Amino acid sequence: MESGLSVSNMQDPSPSPLEKQPGSANGNGDLDSEEGSSLEEIGFNWGEYLEETGASAAPHTSFKHVEISIQSNFQPGMKLEVANKNNPDTYWVATIITTCGQLLLLRYCGYGEDRRADFWCDVVIADLHPVGWCTQNNKVLMPPDAIKEKYTDWTEFLIRDLTGSRTAPANLLEGTSTSWLVSRE
Repeated sequence: MESGLSVSNMQDPSPSPLEKQPGSANGNGDLDSEEGSSLEEIGFNWGEYLEETGASAAPHTSFKHVEISIQSNFQPGMKLEVANKNNPDTYWVATIITTCGQLLLLRYCGYGEDRRADFWCDVVIADLHPVGWCTQNNKVLMPPDAIKEKYTDWTEFLIRDLTGSRTAPANLLEGTSTSWLVSRE
């Protein structure tokens, strides 16, 4: 039997398109370069495969996380108020570093370029609010201990840091529970 990938249908007992035959991997789980490194390089076409097997593609609604990512409008650099991980009764300002579906990678303001304290949160369940929410709702805005130690006047630091910054719009953060998802279905 030749080494490499094979395309199968439901009745064919040969391996699925993604299974590797013996000798096709280089030891790292990657395909050897002479055998191709992607389905396109070996001539695989999903449309033809679906037609030949009588299968149908999964509907786009099966991938709501992709739709959330596209429609969320959260962008790197935006700032928001988030519950302090070490003291949940307090909040601090964080910057969105990147987005991945309904997940945001955040960094508390004051860490600068230090990525060690970055953290992921799910916009659907996290305690996220627009900048100014703490003041409007009589909540405590207090930096994590590491920020307190870095700046003698963290209130002044925060004012400087927020000046001219983009904040996450309130409409993205209000009701970031299931009602936020339902409105986009």
